[in-house]
Amino acid sequence: MIAKIEKIIQKYSDKKHSFVTGNGTSAIFLALKASAIKKGSKIAVLNIACPDPVYALIWAGYKPVFIDVNIDDYNMDTKKLEAELQINQDIKAIIAIHLFGNACNIVTIKKLAKQYNCFLLEDCAQAFGNEIKEGKLGSFGDVSIFSFGNGKIVEIGHGGTIQTNSKELLENIKREYKKLPKYNETNINRLSILHRKIYYKLYYLGMKYPRLNILNLVYVYFFKGYYLYQLDDAKLALILSKLESFNSDKINRVNIVNNYISELEDVVKMPRLNNKENILSKLTITISDAENISKNIRDNGIHSNTMYPMLIDRFKIFFNKKDYANSYDLKGRLLNLWTSGVDKTKIDRTVKIIKDSYE
Repeated sequence: MIAKIEKIIQKYSDKKHSFVTGNGTSAIFLALKASAIKKGSKIAVLNIACPDPVYALIWAGYKPVFIDVNIDDYNMDTKKLEAELQINQDIKAIIAIHLFGNACNIVTIKKLAKQYNCFLLEDCAQAFGNEIKEGKLGSFGDVSIFSFGNGKIVEIGHGGTIQTNSKELLENIKREYKKLPKYNETNINRLSILHRKIYYKLYYLGMKYPRLNILNLVYVYFFKGYYLYQLDDAKLALILSKLESFNSDKINRVNIVNNYISELEDVVKMPRLNNKENILSKLTITISDAENISKNIRDNGIHSNTMYPMLIDRFKIFFNKKDYANSYDLKGRLLNLWTSGVDKTKIDRTVKIIKDSYE
């Protein structure tokens, strides 16, 4: 069954080799551990994003360098990336995240990675099945990862994959994978409850008292066991089933995104969408008072949140705020409209809540 899953993944990534892992975070961890990057090196990563890739690179023995976002699509600002690469020769890798499934400028990032001799990890955790005119997302990096976790396009709550064209890197990944503990459902469930409780408490505390965000530097070391483990083989059949039904789910997500856009594009600021199709895990819009609007949407039984946080706040004590001007401009104004668990009635209700906020 694993061979069949890996064959499907190869088709979507245009990579020669694929390897199934416990989740997307462990996939990033394994890819970095298996690379030839010297321990202690720095890795460039997006500033507004899920913190999990940063946890993974820290656990693998590296240091994050945060790059500001574009104001129009919330992905990595390649001009800021290039400026950082020019002055910081300790950066030996780039994690290029396609945030919420919307393609970053991966073509330029790949050119910069080659120019500055950086290992390129393409994080497609939220971008499964997407393409740009130059190729499939997942095909550009030295290695790429997909995730099947909660909130992802192929959503199982468990599992991920690593893709590469390098046979040597694949063998290194397999060796590192054997060092991970076996999946323990009781332990993972216990950690999951504790993780969610502490994560969101810190998240909202940090919104109110930004200086407390630095508590995340301690938090990161407590939940390593929640992320790093071998695949639960019992989930293989579910992963395969979801992959085989992906085309119908893809159509549904595209229709939801297009519906939201048609209803809201004259009301709120929409992101620049870079894919051939809008297969997004979430459509993220810029809006004032995003947190209260999101709460109102959730109170109506509809998925919504305001993730993600500014990571520089969480992992650095001293930094120049001018280097993150776009992130600060967007802080507190990003509202995520989910593209799963949503029907026309919920879309209409969400649209009404947003429009009513402007009255």
